[in-house]
Amino acid sequence: MKYRIEGILFISMIATGLIYGLIFHLTLMPIFGGLALHCISTGILFQAVNYFIVLFFYKKYVALKQTNKLLHKNLEIDKLTGLYNRRALDNRIKTLETYEKFSVIFIDIDNFRDFNNKYGHQTGDIVLKDVSSVIKSIVDNKGSVYRYGGEEIVVLLKDCYKNDAEEIAENIRLAMNELHTNTFLRVTLSLGVASYPEDGDNGDEVVKSADCALLQAKSRGKNCVVARKNKEELA
Repeated sequence: MKYRIEGILFISMIATGLIYGLIFHLTLMPIFGGLALHCISTGILFQAVNYFIVLFFYKKYVALKQTNKLLHKNLEIDKLTGLYNRRALDNRIKTLETYEKFSVIFIDIDNFRDFNNKYGHQTGDIVLKDVSSVIKSIVDNKGSVYRYGGEEIVVLLKDCYKNDAEEIAENIRLAMNELHTNTFLRVTLSLGVASYPEDGDNGDEVVKSADCALLQAKSRGKNCVVARKNKEELA
């Protein structure tokens, strides 16, 4: 694609130089003499020089654009887990309401403080990395995964009904029960599920609803999935 653009630019500018030379020859040279070849070659040379000047600045522009894109991406990636960070979540949540339906899974690593207190923060970091890797592999291309803060992780699932989100959440929980981390510690998760529009009028409200469902999962003994009850079910 890059070389195609450069080729089109080169041909266009040489053609412009040729046209310039012919016009110069047909309009002005009859007055000064008929040096057609000189006019055409001068026009082509002029545009060739212009081409390399434009190409130089074009490459500078592309490199700068790629650098800015990489910097922007790095600003939205959590360095420890490789997941998107809270900043990315806040930006993404604003666009979710363009979908007729979407779901949120709010995840918390059970007893995570115990890992840090008993085995140290390095072990806690290993657990976070392993958990994040499992969640990403289960979610795959069905949604996006964010580190909300500490040991909390949020999954956004576009075009996803609540029952489908519950199934994905349960798959994550079961996969975690089978996980043998680098520390050989047993890790379990509590997960809360909520969906738009039944559990909130916007993305922020749905995230809060999923968080409430997560708290219910914690109160039920942890290591389980709880879906937020909608208004009809509560009535």
